[in-house]
Amino acid sequence: MTAMLSRHLFPAVLRSAEGSGSGGGDAGASASPENILFPDDAASPDGDNGSHNGDDLADHDAGKPDDTKDDDPADRVPDDGRYTLTMPEGIEVDQELIDALGPDFHNLGLTNRQAQQLADRFIEIQGRRGRAASEAWAGRVQGWADEARKDREIGGAKWAGTVGSAQRALSRLGTPALREYLNTSGGGNHPEMIRIFAKVGSMIQEDNPPNGGAGGNGRKAETAHLMFPKDAPKG
Repeated sequence: MTAMLSRHLFPAVLRSAEGSGSGGGDAGASASPENILFPDDAASPDGDNGSHNGDDLADHDAGKPDDTKDDDPADRVPDDGRYTLTMPEGIEVDQELIDALGPDFHNLGLTNRQAQQLADRFIEIQGRRGRAASEAWAGRVQGWADEARKDREIGGAKWAGTVGSAQRALSRLGTPALREYLNTSGGGNHPEMIRIFAKVGSMIQEDNPPNGGAGGNGRKAETAHLMFPKDAPKG
């Protein structure tokens, strides 16, 4: 039953904790990593893509003195086994699952208030795990940027030129979908991604190349011809 709860009852928080688990790095990182290729694209401050902050749930009901009256429906075990749980903003409950688990809750003698407290505690724990995973991933992405900046081939004194060439390649050849992917994945900070885009960018000439570009006849060269000048059409 616990496994079912963890994967279906609170999907938004679970995605925050498990979805970013492919990362690693320094779990203590708290700041969002820089964005090398798209510096104007601001990242989410906490990197958790909107996952709910479990700390906000501390005062929901758990730990409060029970000053309710004996006839408060929340303190009763529902006779029909149907439980009504209130989720924080941004988290949707799987009511179909709750209805399916209702008989089990009923057999355990859980009141609606106890079921709610259990749900609140679960969300709090998963939210904390999700934030830790997000911070660890942010640390890894920032680590890629630091590694690229120190790379012998593309970093050091060559860094400014490297970034300029890579950004030029993406500006000319990239798509909005590629930009979104690199930003979402953090791959735009990876040394090998920066390296390849910088190489492509160095092949792309300015808007007005000498002699009109690859054709040498005053016509603006197509991007493919600039990248592969030996394949330029004859005549």
